Amino acid sequence: MSKKIRAGIIGGSINNGWASGTHIPAIEHLNEFELTAVGTSNMQSAKKSAEAFHANHGFDDMEELAQHADVDIVVVSINVKDHYEAVKAITPAGKPIYCEWPLGSNTAEALEMQEWIESRQLPNAIGLQARQAPAINYVKDLLAEGYVGKILSANMRISIEGMGGVGNKATAYLFDRKIGGNLLTIVGGHNLDAFTYMLGDFTELSAVTAHQFPEVELVDIHKVIEKTTDDQILITGKLTSGAAASVHIQGGVKQQTGLTLEIFGDKGTIVLSAPASIQFGSLQLRGAGPADQELHELTIPDSYYWVPDSLKNDSGLVLNVAQAYSKFAQDIEKGTSFTPGFADAVKLHQLIDTVEKAAQTGERQYL
Repeated sequence: MSKKIRAGIIGGSINNGWASGTHIPAIEHLNEFELTAVGTSNMQSAKKSAEAFHANHGFDDMEELAQHADVDIVVVSINVKDHYEAVKAITPAGKPIYCEWPLGSNTAEALEMQEWIESRQLPNAIGLQARQAPAINYVKDLLAEGYVGKILSANMRISIEGMGGVGNKATAYLFDRKIGGNLLTIVGGHNLDAFTYMLGDFTELSAVTAHQFPEVELVDIHKVIEKTTDDQILITGKLTSGAAASVHIQGGVKQQTGLTLEIFGDKGTIVLSAPASIQFGSLQLRGAGPADQELHELTIPDSYYWVPDSLKNDSGLVLNVAQAYSKFAQDIEKGTSFTPGFADAVKLHQLIDTVEKAAQTGERQYL
Protein backbone atom coordinates (compact mmCIF):
# COMPACT_ATOMS: atom_id res chain seq x y z
CA MET A 1 0.00 0.00 0.00
CA SER A 2 1.75 3.16 -1.24
CA LYS A 3 -0.38 5.75 0.55
CA LYS A 4 -1.16 5.57 4.24
CA ILE A 5 -4.78 5.42 5.37
CA ARG A 6 -5.51 8.54 7.40
CA ALA A 7 -7.55 7.71 10.50
CA GLY A 8 -9.82 9.94 12.54
CA ILE A 9 -10.84 8.59 15.96
CA ILE A 10 -14.08 9.72 17.59
CA GLY A 11 -13.30 9.30 21.27
CA GLY A 12 -9.57 9.68 20.71
CA SER A 13 -9.13 11.68 23.89
CA ILE A 14 -6.13 11.42 26.19
CA ASN A 15 -8.76 10.66 28.85
CA ASN A 16 -10.17 7.66 26.92
CA GLY A 17 -8.09 4.79 28.28
CA TRP A 18 -9.23 2.31 25.64
CA ALA A 19 -8.56 4.46 22.58
CA SER A 20 -5.28 5.85 23.90
CA GLY A 21 -4.14 2.43 25.11
CA THR A 22 -5.05 0.35 22.05
CA HIS A 23 -6.21 2.14 18.89
CA ILE A 24 -3.61 4.88 18.88
CA PRO A 25 -0.54 2.71 19.67
CA ALA A 26 -1.80 0.13 17.18
CA ILE A 27 -1.92 2.78 14.45
CA GLU A 28 1.52 4.04 15.46
CA HIS A 29 3.02 0.56 14.90
CA LEU A 30 1.45 0.03 11.47
CA ASN A 31 2.85 1.22 8.16
CA GLU A 32 -0.62 1.17 6.59
CA PHE A 33 -2.10 3.91 8.80
CA GLU A 34 -1.48 7.31 10.30
CA LEU A 35 -3.56 9.22 12.84
CA THR A 36 -4.64 12.58 11.43
CA ALA A 37 -7.65 13.56 13.56
CA VAL A 38 -9.19 13.05 16.96
CA GLY A 39 -12.69 13.92 18.04
CA THR A 40 -13.80 14.60 21.63
CA SER A 41 -16.75 16.22 23.36
CA ASN A 42 -15.23 19.72 23.43
CA MET A 43 -12.69 21.62 21.36
CA GLN A 44 -10.29 22.25 24.22
CA SER A 45 -9.77 18.54 24.91
CA ALA A 46 -9.80 17.80 21.17
CA LYS A 47 -6.91 20.18 20.50
CA LYS A 48 -5.02 18.97 23.57
CA SER A 49 -5.47 15.31 22.56
CA ALA A 50 -4.55 15.97 18.93
CA GLU A 51 -1.34 17.65 20.06
CA ALA A 52 -0.52 14.81 22.46
CA PHE A 53 -0.98 12.18 19.76
CA HIS A 54 0.68 14.20 16.98
CA ALA A 55 -2.53 14.39 14.96
CA ASN A 56 -3.05 17.39 12.68
CA HIS A 57 -6.69 18.05 13.57
CA GLY A 58 -8.95 18.11 16.61
CA PHE A 59 -12.75 18.18 16.38
CA ASP A 60 -15.72 18.52 18.71
CA ASP A 61 -18.13 17.71 15.87
CA MET A 62 -18.31 14.14 14.54
CA GLU A 63 -19.66 15.15 11.11
CA GLU A 64 -16.87 17.65 10.56
CA LEU A 65 -14.26 15.03 11.43
CA ALA A 66 -15.81 12.49 9.07
CA GLN A 67 -16.14 14.98 6.22
CA HIS A 68 -12.61 16.37 6.48
CA ALA A 69 -10.39 15.81 3.45
CA ASP A 70 -7.51 14.54 5.64
CA VAL A 71 -9.60 11.66 7.06
CA ASP A 72 -9.93 8.42 5.08
CA ILE A 73 -11.40 6.17 7.79
CA VAL A 74 -13.48 6.97 10.87
CA VAL A 75 -13.11 5.02 14.13
CA VAL A 76 -15.88 5.10 16.74
CA SER A 77 -14.47 4.48 20.22
CA ILE A 78 -16.99 6.00 22.63
CA ASN A 79 -19.67 4.80 25.05
CA VAL A 80 -21.99 2.23 23.46
CA LYS A 81 -25.04 4.43 24.12
CA ASP A 82 -23.58 6.93 21.64
CA HIS A 83 -22.61 4.50 18.86
CA TYR A 84 -25.94 4.79 17.04
CA GLU A 85 -25.88 8.58 16.74
CA ALA A 86 -22.19 8.59 15.89
CA VAL A 87 -22.53 6.11 13.02
CA LYS A 88 -25.65 7.95 11.82
CA ALA A 89 -23.70 11.21 11.74
CA ILE A 90 -20.60 9.92 9.97
CA THR A 91 -22.10 7.48 7.44
CA PRO A 92 -23.03 10.22 4.92
CA ALA A 93 -19.30 11.02 4.55
CA GLY A 94 -19.04 7.76 2.59
CA LYS A 95 -15.88 6.56 4.31
CA PRO A 96 -14.91 3.21 5.91
CA ILE A 97 -16.04 2.86 9.53
CA TYR A 98 -14.50 0.88 12.39
CA CYS A 99 -16.88 0.77 15.38
CA GLU A 100 -16.29 -0.72 18.80
CA TRP A 101 -18.42 -3.59 20.08
CA PRO A 102 -21.30 -3.61 21.01
CA LEU A 103 -22.44 -2.07 17.75
CA GLY A 104 -25.68 -0.68 19.18
CA SER A 105 -27.45 -0.50 22.52
CA ASN A 106 -29.75 -3.22 21.18
CA THR A 107 -30.32 -5.35 18.08
CA ALA A 108 -32.79 -2.92 16.51
CA GLU A 109 -30.16 -0.17 16.53
CA ALA A 110 -27.53 -2.56 15.17
CA LEU A 111 -29.78 -3.62 12.29
CA GLU A 112 -30.36 0.01 11.32
CA MET A 113 -26.64 0.73 11.46
CA GLN A 114 -25.93 -2.29 9.28
CA GLU A 115 -28.49 -1.07 6.75
CA TRP A 116 -26.92 2.41 6.61
CA ILE A 117 -23.44 1.19 5.75
CA GLU A 118 -24.54 -1.62 3.44
CA SER A 119 -26.82 0.65 1.42
CA ARG A 120 -23.78 2.83 0.75
CA GLN A 121 -21.46 -0.19 0.34
CA LEU A 122 -19.00 1.20 2.88
CA PRO A 123 -16.15 -0.98 4.17
CA ASN A 124 -16.89 -1.62 7.83
CA ALA A 125 -15.35 -3.35 10.82
CA ILE A 126 -16.57 -4.18 14.32
CA GLY A 127 -14.20 -4.24 17.28
CA LEU A 128 -14.27 -7.98 17.94
CA GLN A 129 -10.49 -8.12 17.93
CA ALA A 130 -10.21 -11.52 19.65
CA ARG A 131 -10.78 -13.00 16.17
CA GLN A 132 -7.42 -11.54 15.21
CA ALA A 133 -5.50 -13.04 18.15
CA PRO A 134 -2.77 -15.45 17.00
CA ALA A 135 -3.77 -18.07 19.59
CA ILE A 136 -7.46 -17.94 18.58
CA ASN A 137 -6.68 -18.43 14.90
CA TYR A 138 -4.22 -21.20 15.67
CA VAL A 139 -6.82 -23.07 17.74
CA LYS A 140 -9.39 -22.62 14.97
CA ASP A 141 -7.00 -24.19 12.46
CA LEU A 142 -5.93 -26.99 14.82
CA LEU A 143 -9.56 -27.99 15.29
CA ALA A 144 -10.20 -27.88 11.53
CA GLU A 145 -7.14 -30.05 10.95
CA GLY A 146 -8.37 -32.69 13.43
CA TYR A 147 -5.84 -32.11 16.22
CA VAL A 148 -8.36 -33.29 18.85
CA GLY A 149 -10.30 -35.52 16.47
CA LYS A 150 -14.06 -35.32 16.77
CA ILE A 151 -14.99 -32.50 19.14
CA LEU A 152 -16.98 -33.93 22.03
CA SER A 153 -17.43 -30.87 24.22
CA ALA A 154 -16.20 -27.37 24.93
CA ASN A 155 -16.40 -25.60 28.29
CA MET A 156 -15.61 -21.92 28.80
CA ARG A 157 -15.49 -20.05 32.11
CA ILE A 158 -14.91 -16.30 32.46
CA SER A 159 -14.72 -14.69 35.90
CA ILE A 160 -13.96 -11.01 36.44
CA GLU A 161 -13.78 -8.80 39.51
CA GLY A 162 -15.70 -5.97 37.88
CA MET A 163 -19.39 -5.67 37.01
CA GLY A 164 -20.44 -7.00 40.42
CA GLY A 165 -21.41 -4.77 43.34
CA VAL A 166 -18.67 -2.14 43.15
CA GLY A 167 -17.96 0.48 40.51
CA ASN A 168 -17.30 4.17 40.01
CA LYS A 169 -18.90 7.13 38.26
CA ALA A 170 -17.19 6.30 34.95
CA THR A 171 -18.42 2.69 34.95
CA ALA A 172 -21.95 3.36 36.25
CA TYR A 173 -23.42 2.83 32.76
CA LEU A 174 -22.36 -0.84 32.86
CA PHE A 175 -25.10 -1.54 35.41
CA ASP A 176 -28.01 -0.07 33.44
CA ARG A 177 -29.57 -2.63 31.10
CA LYS A 178 -31.09 0.04 28.81
CA ILE A 179 -27.67 1.42 27.82
CA GLY A 180 -26.64 -1.92 26.36
CA GLY A 181 -23.08 -2.24 27.67
CA ASN A 182 -22.92 -4.83 30.44
CA LEU A 183 -21.47 -8.19 31.47
CA LEU A 184 -23.50 -10.18 28.93
CA THR A 185 -23.07 -7.84 25.97
CA ILE A 186 -19.45 -6.73 26.48
CA VAL A 187 -17.69 -9.61 28.23
CA GLY A 188 -20.16 -12.19 27.02
CA GLY A 189 -20.17 -10.78 23.49
CA HIS A 190 -16.41 -10.83 23.04
CA ASN A 191 -16.03 -14.30 24.51
CA LEU A 192 -19.03 -15.85 22.76
CA ASP A 193 -17.84 -14.44 19.44
CA ALA A 194 -14.37 -15.94 19.84
CA PHE A 195 -15.89 -19.21 21.09
CA THR A 196 -18.16 -19.64 18.06
CA TYR A 197 -15.45 -18.37 15.68
CA MET A 198 -13.23 -21.27 16.78
CA LEU A 199 -15.84 -23.96 17.38
CA GLY A 200 -18.87 -23.13 15.24
CA ASP A 201 -22.29 -21.69 15.99
CA PHE A 202 -24.83 -22.81 18.56
CA THR A 203 -27.72 -24.78 17.09
CA GLU A 204 -29.64 -24.85 20.37
CA LEU A 205 -29.14 -23.46 23.86
CA SER A 206 -30.58 -23.01 27.33
CA ALA A 207 -29.57 -20.26 29.75
CA VAL A 208 -29.82 -19.10 33.35
CA THR A 209 -29.02 -15.56 34.49
CA ALA A 210 -28.97 -14.07 37.97
CA HIS A 211 -28.59 -10.82 39.92
CA GLN A 212 -26.33 -11.59 42.88
CA PHE A 213 -25.69 -7.86 43.34
CA PRO A 214 -28.96 -5.87 43.18
CA GLU A 215 -27.11 -2.63 43.99
CA VAL A 216 -23.75 -1.11 43.10
CA GLU A 217 -21.61 1.15 45.26
CA LEU A 218 -19.93 3.90 43.22
CA VAL A 219 -16.94 4.29 45.49
CA ASP A 220 -15.52 7.55 44.11
CA ILE A 221 -18.73 9.54 44.61
CA HIS A 222 -20.04 7.57 47.63
CA LYS A 223 -23.32 6.70 45.96
CA VAL A 224 -25.36 3.48 45.72
CA ILE A 225 -27.36 2.83 42.55
CA GLU A 226 -29.78 0.14 41.45
CA LYS A 227 -28.29 -2.56 39.24
CA THR A 228 -30.50 -3.87 36.42
CA THR A 229 -27.91 -6.06 34.69
CA ASP A 230 -27.07 -9.69 35.35
CA ASP A 231 -23.79 -10.72 36.95
CA GLN A 232 -24.21 -14.46 36.40
CA ILE A 233 -24.79 -15.95 32.94
CA LEU A 234 -24.79 -19.71 32.34
CA ILE A 235 -25.33 -21.15 28.87
CA THR A 236 -25.51 -24.78 27.78
CA GLY A 237 -26.20 -26.10 24.34
CA LYS A 238 -25.04 -27.86 21.21
CA LEU A 239 -22.85 -26.60 18.38
CA THR A 240 -23.03 -27.18 14.64
CA SER A 241 -20.46 -29.97 15.02
CA GLY A 242 -22.77 -31.76 17.46
CA ALA A 243 -20.44 -30.99 20.37
CA ALA A 244 -21.90 -30.18 23.77
CA ALA A 245 -21.04 -26.68 24.99
CA SER A 246 -21.17 -24.77 28.24
CA VAL A 247 -20.30 -21.14 29.01
CA HIS A 248 -20.27 -19.50 32.44
CA ILE A 249 -19.70 -15.74 32.68
CA GLN A 250 -19.62 -14.08 36.09
CA GLY A 251 -18.77 -10.70 37.58
CA GLY A 252 -17.90 -9.56 41.09
CA VAL A 253 -15.46 -12.42 41.70
CA LYS A 254 -12.57 -11.86 44.14
CA GLN A 255 -10.30 -14.84 43.44
CA GLN A 256 -9.73 -17.24 40.53
CA THR A 257 -10.51 -14.59 37.97
CA GLY A 258 -9.71 -15.06 34.31
CA LEU A 259 -10.61 -17.27 31.38
CA THR A 260 -10.38 -21.02 30.86
CA LEU A 261 -11.53 -22.77 27.69
CA GLU A 262 -11.33 -26.56 27.53
CA ILE A 263 -11.95 -28.37 24.25
CA PHE A 264 -12.23 -32.14 24.47
CA GLY A 265 -12.08 -34.42 21.46
CA ASP A 266 -11.99 -38.17 21.01
CA LYS A 267 -8.27 -37.96 20.13
CA GLY A 268 -6.99 -34.96 22.05
CA THR A 269 -7.54 -31.87 24.18
CA ILE A 270 -6.85 -28.14 23.91
CA VAL A 271 -6.84 -25.75 26.87
CA LEU A 272 -6.76 -21.98 26.40
CA SER A 273 -6.37 -19.70 29.41
CA ALA A 274 -5.95 -15.99 30.12
CA PRO A 275 -5.85 -13.70 33.16
CA ALA A 276 -8.78 -11.63 31.86
CA SER A 277 -11.48 -11.57 29.18
CA ILE A 278 -10.49 -13.09 25.85
CA GLN A 279 -10.19 -9.85 23.83
CA PHE A 280 -7.42 -8.55 26.09
CA GLY A 281 -4.88 -11.14 25.00
CA SER A 282 -2.16 -12.79 27.16
CA LEU A 283 -3.56 -16.14 25.99
CA GLN A 284 -1.77 -19.31 27.09
CA LEU A 285 -2.23 -22.43 24.99
CA ARG A 286 -1.72 -26.09 25.88
CA GLY A 287 -2.70 -29.19 24.01
CA ALA A 288 -2.41 -32.95 23.64
CA GLY A 289 -2.84 -34.56 20.26
CA PRO A 290 -3.40 -38.22 19.31
CA ALA A 291 0.23 -39.17 20.07
CA ASP A 292 0.55 -37.24 23.36
CA GLN A 293 0.09 -38.66 26.82
CA GLU A 294 -0.38 -35.31 28.55
CA LEU A 295 -0.90 -31.64 27.88
CA HIS A 296 2.06 -29.52 26.82
CA GLU A 297 2.57 -25.92 25.79
CA LEU A 298 1.76 -25.19 22.16
CA THR A 299 3.96 -22.70 20.31
CA ILE A 300 2.06 -20.43 17.94
CA PRO A 301 3.69 -20.30 14.47
CA ASP A 302 4.97 -16.95 13.24
CA SER A 303 2.49 -17.05 10.36
CA TYR A 304 -0.29 -16.09 12.79
CA TYR A 305 1.32 -12.68 13.34
CA TRP A 306 0.77 -10.21 10.47
CA VAL A 307 1.92 -7.00 12.13
CA PRO A 308 5.46 -5.63 12.67
CA ASP A 309 7.80 -7.57 14.94
CA SER A 310 7.69 -4.62 17.33
CA LEU A 311 4.32 -5.96 18.50
CA LYS A 312 5.13 -9.65 18.68
CA ASN A 313 5.94 -9.53 22.39
CA ASP A 314 2.89 -7.42 23.22
CA SER A 315 0.56 -9.15 25.67
CA GLY A 316 -2.28 -8.86 23.18
CA LEU A 317 -4.03 -5.64 24.17
CA VAL A 318 -2.45 -3.66 21.34
CA LEU A 319 -1.46 -6.66 19.22
CA ASN A 320 -5.00 -7.87 18.56
CA VAL A 321 -6.27 -4.40 17.67
CA ALA A 322 -3.29 -3.85 15.37
CA GLN A 323 -3.94 -7.18 13.67
CA ALA A 324 -7.54 -6.10 13.11
CA TYR A 325 -6.45 -2.77 11.61
CA SER A 326 -3.98 -4.56 9.33
CA LYS A 327 -6.70 -6.85 7.98
CA PHE A 328 -9.11 -3.95 7.62
CA ALA A 329 -6.54 -2.12 5.50
CA GLN A 330 -6.61 -5.08 3.10
CA ASP A 331 -10.41 -5.02 3.09
CA ILE A 332 -10.42 -1.32 2.21
CA GLU A 333 -7.86 -1.74 -0.55
CA LYS A 334 -9.05 -5.01 -2.09
CA GLY A 335 -12.75 -5.19 -1.21
CA THR A 336 -12.26 -8.31 0.92
CA SER A 337 -13.86 -9.21 4.26
CA PHE A 338 -11.02 -10.41 6.48
CA THR A 339 -12.28 -8.44 9.48
CA PRO A 340 -15.68 -9.03 11.10
CA GLY A 341 -18.12 -6.29 10.15
CA PHE A 342 -21.50 -4.89 11.09
CA ALA A 343 -23.28 -8.00 9.76
CA ASP A 344 -21.24 -10.14 12.19
CA ALA A 345 -22.13 -7.71 14.96
CA VAL A 346 -25.84 -8.06 14.22
CA LYS A 347 -25.51 -11.84 14.30
CA LEU A 348 -23.83 -11.61 17.72
CA HIS A 349 -26.51 -9.20 18.99
CA GLN A 350 -29.10 -11.79 17.91
CA LEU A 351 -27.25 -14.59 19.72
CA ILE A 352 -27.27 -12.51 22.90
CA ASP A 353 -31.01 -11.91 22.43
CA THR A 354 -31.47 -15.67 22.20
CA VAL A 355 -29.53 -16.19 25.44
CA GLU A 356 -31.72 -13.61 27.18
CA LYS A 357 -34.90 -15.18 25.81
CA ALA A 358 -33.81 -18.63 26.97
CA ALA A 359 -33.12 -17.27 30.45
CA GLN A 360 -36.34 -15.28 30.68
CA THR A 361 -38.65 -18.04 29.42
CA GLY A 362 -36.84 -21.06 30.81
CA GLU A 363 -37.29 -22.66 27.40
CA ARG A 364 -34.62 -24.14 25.16
CA GLN A 365 -34.02 -22.03 22.05
CA TYR A 366 -33.21 -23.38 18.61
CA LEU A 367 -31.14 -21.30 16.21
